[in-house]
Amino acid sequence: MTRRESIRNILIASSGTLFLAGCTEANAIEFLKNEKLLLNNRHLNYISNISEALVPVSHLGETMGSPTSFIMTMINDCHSSKDISKFATGFDQYKLLMKESKIKIKNADPDKVIEVVKTRLEAIEPQAEMIFFINKIKRLAVRHLKTSQLYMQDVMEYRLIPTTYESCLPA
Repeated sequence: MTRRESIRNILIASSGTLFLAGCTEANAIEFLKNEKLLLNNRHLNYISNISEALVPVSHLGETMGSPTSFIMTMINDCHSSKDISKFATGFDQYKLLMKESKIKIKNADPDKVIEVVKTRLEAIEPQAEMIFFINKIKRLAVRHLKTSQLYMQDVMEYRLIPTTYESCLPA
């Protein structure tokens, strides 16, 4: 074997291992750096799909936007490092649950996804991290909806601040 053939074989083998390593999906816990969860676009899209399944807001219009950036900002800025790692572990458990159930959350009906999650949580021993993850996604998606401009202008009833004075004496 010549030197050129051996170098070529080494390059082929190393590029093959890099390609295979790139095909595996990284766990969310691997994106935990300096007590912040810095997810890649694939994981952010997955969180967007999960929040859309739990609280569907895409039909409300373009002004609503995706709650993903709001959720990640709230997780990273307003929670302790313990809660952030719990969120990342729950996210990995949720992905594993969907993989075992063979459901692609992008294409799935939200009712079907919720039904699968409920049945799986009832069938297996509840995992605290996954329950924390689901509740946190749901609460933050609802908070994003209630603090949006669309909700504040079109849904919420206008009230004066301070409110009108109501005395206890009859007029």
